[in-house]
Amino acid sequence: MNDAMTPRKAIEFAVKTEELGTKFYQQLARKFSDQPEMKELFELLAKDEVIHERQFRKLLEKTPPDEGVSTGPEFDYLRAMSLSRFFMGKDGLKKRCKKIKDQKDALGIAFELEKATLQYYSAMREVLGANETLDAVIEAEKAHLAKVMQYVVMDSKFRGLADKW
Repeated sequence: MNDAMTPRKAIEFAVKTEELGTKFYQQLARKFSDQPEMKELFELLAKDEVIHERQFRKLLEKTPPDEGVSTGPEFDYLRAMSLSRFFMGKDGLKKRCKKIKDQKDALGIAFELEKATLQYYSAMREVLGANETLDAVIEAEKAHLAKVMQYVVMDSKFRGLADKW
């Protein structure tokens, strides 16, 4: 079995990451349905994850098969980014979800998810090169990270997505 990272594998991992993110945020929207501003945040994030998944699937359609693809050491870096503790292992997202007790826990995990995906997608861009789709997703992930951070910083004082900073 070849565990080498390739362009297709990198994008396939991005698709799976977005699927995971969608499920995570939908779960949180249900869990916090009694808190309108939290529900709104998690529904928005879930909706964006669906859009990102579609964008990566279209990118995958344009990516040639891996047969004969030569990958250098830069792909080791990309593979290392995909092995983040956040995505995999005993402390992965599924396990973390079970530990969510309150808004603070949910926002902390959402912040870590957005940070991990942003780092992975930035590594993808560095290795695969600039790409309009990837650049758009990276900008959206930056916005997600900033929005979740605002909730974390302001705690319960934040009134919703309409608040301006």
